[in-house]
Amino acid sequence: MPDTPLFIPVILGTPRQGRQSEHVAKFLVEQVAQRDRLETQLIDIRDMAIATNDAGESLKDPEFSATMERADGLIIVTPEYNHGYPGLLKHVLDTCLKEYIHKAVGLCGVSSGPFGGTRVIQNLLPVMRELGLVTIFYDLNFGNVQQLFDESGNLIDKQTYIRRMERFMDELVWMSTVLKYGRKEVSLEKIQ
Repeated sequence: MPDTPLFIPVILGTPRQGRQSEHVAKFLVEQVAQRDRLETQLIDIRDMAIATNDAGESLKDPEFSATMERADGLIIVTPEYNHGYPGLLKHVLDTCLKEYIHKAVGLCGVSSGPFGGTRVIQNLLPVMRELGLVTIFYDLNFGNVQQLFDESGNLIDKQTYIRRMERFMDELVWMSTVLKYGRKEVSLEKIQ
């Protein structure tokens, strides 16, 4: 591990009321924060004041941009809406570009059906690549999400998801560490 902790924020990718993915995002933040040498924070796109009258980097939010610049890796928690991702998530992600280049991203799909957001993850993969993010090899899926948490937002079968989270986080930490080293130590000019 590097001398400084890795910073891996969690992006909650929907502004909808009654969203079950909020429980998932809070669980992930809690789990990431418990790991040694990791720092995290929850970025809730509902709380961002992003205009919708333009697109891309012209709408850059300085705080979000600075957080993405500082990040060594990302976790995106997104529900699956009609086999796709929320439009506002894409709109927010598009406000940055250079901030993402050569950084690892782990995707977490959430759905009310049994497949746990598999299709939303498939649809996000080309978007991640175009943004310059490097997807890890393992995803997290929370299917039938309305049955996974109690009334207080606590995960009912925590052990099952902690085991899945361990594999996901091991891969994300490894990829984030390697890419952080590469961004710092290996210039593109050296390999051309």
